[in-house]
Amino acid sequence: MQVIEGGITKVPGIQAAGIGCGIKAQKPDLALIYSECEAQAAAVFTTNEVQAAPVLLCKTRLASGKIQAIIVNSGNANACTGRQGMLDAQHMARLTARGLDID
Repeated sequence: MQVIEGGITKVPGIQAAGIGCGIKAQKPDLALIYSECEAQAAAVFTTNEVQAAPVLLCKTRLASGKIQAIIVNSGNANACTGRQGMLDAQHMARLTARGLDID
């Protein structure tokens, strides 16, 4: 492993942004990390029996070991939301992909 000083955007081909979208009052609460090409991916997930829809969706999407973008919110776990929670997580993924013109 190599530590790259200056943050994730110092990695060639990686871009990142963060904004406040209203989940948390007057604080950054939404982040996007984007790779110009598909990247190798790995993740560690909770072992809790109750897992939020975004966790379940991420497990499915990461099965290929490849990703090109990560969208993260802070302050809204979307846990215990049933079918609607999964629909919301899928919608967020689609909006992100459409905005970046990726699959």
